[in-house]
Formats: sequence, C-alpha cells, structure tokens
Amino acid sequence: MKSINTKALVEGAVFASLTAVLGIMVYYLPLLSLVGMFWAVPIIIMGFRNGFRTSFVSAVVAAILVSIFTEPYSGLYLFLVFGISGIVMGYLMNKKTRPSLNILASGLVLAFCSAAGIILTFWILGQSPAQAAEQLIKSMNETFDSVADIYSNMGIPKEQIEDVITRFKDSFEAIKLVIPAFFIMNGMIFSFVNFKLSKKILDRMKYTIEDIKSFSEWRLPDNFVLGLFLIMLLAIVAFYLKIPNIETGVINIVFLLRWVFTILGLSVASFLLMKYKITSFVKYLLLIIFFFTFANVLALVGVFDAIFDIRKIGRKYNGGIL
Repeated sequence: MKSINTKALVEGAVFASLTAVLGIMVYYLPLLSLVGMFWAVPIIIMGFRNGFRTSFVSAVVAAILVSIFTEPYSGLYLFLVFGISGIVMGYLMNKKTRPSLNILASGLVLAFCSAAGIILTFWILGQSPAQAAEQLIKSMNETFDSVADIYSNMGIPKEQIEDVITRFKDSFEAIKLVIPAFFIMNGMIFSFVNFKLSKKILDRMKYTIEDIKSFSEWRLPDNFVLGLFLIMLLAIVAFYLKIPNIETGVINIVFLLRWVFTILGLSVASFLLMKYKITSFVKYLLLIIFFFTFANVLALVGVFDAIFDIRKIGRKYNGGIL
C-alpha cells in the first residue's frame, strides 16, 4: 500500500489543527456559527495538494480533536456533514474534474450528509424525525393560537385573523413537503462557496485551478431538456403505478427545477446588462431587484434559454457553469 510521505504528514497535521481550531471556535462562540460552513476548506486544500488519503486522515484527526475539546458529538457531526463533502471536493479537484461536476457531486454529498446529520441528532436526543416534526407542528399551532388571541383582544376582526393564520399554516405545510429540495439547494450553495474560497486560497499559493465561467455565461447542458422530458415521463409512469409518496417527489423536483430556471434566467439578465454596458453597481442592484420581484418571469426566461439558447452561446461553451 502506498504510504503518505513525510511532507504530506506534516501538512496534514497543520491543516488538521487549523480545521480543529475552527470547529472549536464555532462550538464555543455561537456568533461564529456561520463560519462552520467553511470547516471543509482546509480539508479541500489538503485533498487537492496531497490526495484522498491525506485529506481523509486530516479530517478524522480534526474531528477527534474537536470531540476532545468540546463534546464527542460535535466532532462527529462536523466530519459527517462537512468533512465528507470536503474530502470529495478535494479529491475531485485533485483529479481535475470539471468544476461544475465537482460542485454538483459535492453538493449532493453535502445534502445527503446534512440530512444524515440531522437524523443522527434526533437519534442522540432520543427522538425520530417524525416525532420531532410532530412536536414542531404542535408548537407552531400553539404559537399561532396565542398570536390569534392577542390580535383578537386588540379588536381585530376574528375572520381576518383566521384568514391570516390559515395562510401561515398552509405555507408551513407546503414548506414541509419541499424539505428534501431545501437540503439539495443548501448543499449546492455551500459547495459553490467552498469551491470558490478554496480556489482563491490555492491561487494565492500559486496553484492554477480551473474556475467556473462568469455568472452571465451560465447555461444548462444541451441534453438537459431531453433529461427533463424523461423525468416527466417517469413521473407520469410513477403516478400510473401509484408509487408511494410520488406526489412529494414530484413537488420537490418541480421546486428544484423552478430554482434552476430562475437562476438561469438571472444569468440571462446579467448577460443582457453586460451587453448593454450597465455599470457593475447598477447591474448587481437590478439583479437583486429582479430576483426578489420577478422570480416567476426569470424562471420563464430560463426555460426559453434552455430550449432556444437565446444568448447564442451554446456553440461556444459545453454547458453547465464551467
């Protein structure tokens, strides 16, 4: 078996210590909890520089150190949620995998591991996810009822209060159905951020890392539409065969596709703003306004671009965000 050389061992120890310190800081300083999403960055860099084995060992050592100086579960959770995805991303960077495929694969791994981490948390607390969901729903309903009583005592008409409360409850029920899609979205976003940050650090270290294309040039692969029709066909067959929970699966797929096409439509808007030489500040301001105000329109624009390539960049690039 090929051994890890001395230089890799030293680097692994240094990066494991750095990763452990980051995890310990997040544990003892809750205000820095957002920094926890970057726990994988040193592991990614180790994977790129020294390969899979070194990054894996560094992640395990870092998790053990975090567990020693905090509590056992903290190190295990960090390794499970961020460590594994960091190992995958570093390995794929080392193998010079296309950035778009790297982010996609690492994002899916992160989404799966995040769900597993939450399930593990419930298990340690002696609850199942179903029990936790029921308890949360019960708590939310009690909160809604309390708010309704407060507003009723303030003289607001009961019918109006009930209408608002019903909308809130319906929204909460809808959110429950797309929880898997939220896991996937968060996995992709965190993987994208970790990739960009790791690349920036590696650039400073004089490494040449292939980057994704600029946002205005993002597009879907040419065979994406064919894949979409295949998904629709499989969904129809699943409905016909009455496969359990197929409705929830379709809802999540539609939610994810809407998110993808909205981002694609925003990319089209960015392309057009750059084409007409809109200043950067105004461009970013307009993109923010478009995203929060015209999301449905952006999704339609994204669909048209996926089908008709309205920017005419299909012949220049292979698709994806590469």
